[in-house]
Amino acid sequence: MNSRHRDDEAGGVHAGAVSDGAGVVGPVAADVRVFESRLDMVHEAAAHVRACCDGLGWSEVELSQIELCVYEAFVNAVEHAYRNQPGHEVRVMTEVDAEFLRVRVCQRGVPLDAARVAATPAGFDDLPSGLDALDCEPRGRGIRIIKSIMSGCEVESDGDSACLLMTKPRVVQSS
Repeated sequence: MNSRHRDDEAGGVHAGAVSDGAGVVGPVAADVRVFESRLDMVHEAAAHVRACCDGLGWSEVELSQIELCVYEAFVNAVEHAYRNQPGHEVRVMTEVDAEFLRVRVCQRGVPLDAARVAATPAGFDDLPSGLDALDCEPRGRGIRIIKSIMSGCEVESDGDSACLLMTKPRVVQSS
């Protein structure tokens, strides 16, 4: 199992429209890809989400930032949930509607610590600089990066799997 595209009731590419009850608000697209829990799959997963977002109004810098967030979340799933053991699934779900990009990186290994993710600050201003920085906080930088780039970063769990949900507002394009 390397990666596979899901095009069934459990996932796949879907396109439609979002309704507010009074009328159509905007388009929605959703995609689910399943990757093996191997670090060499991270580039494919991140590049796929970037491709889903391409042409939707984000700049090249913003697309690279989104890709970096997926990279960090995927690495966390492989290293922490599966302890670098191949043969497990990392599910990457991308959903774009008129208002938001939502990316979920899901795994069924060691559960994510929702309280720890929530407590992790965005950015690095509170960390020491200089040589002392090499000795501080060996873990948690990925969540800091994600929180610095995305508007939301939280854990969703259904008892079977845990997902890191990352959200980012859509770029409003003037006509």
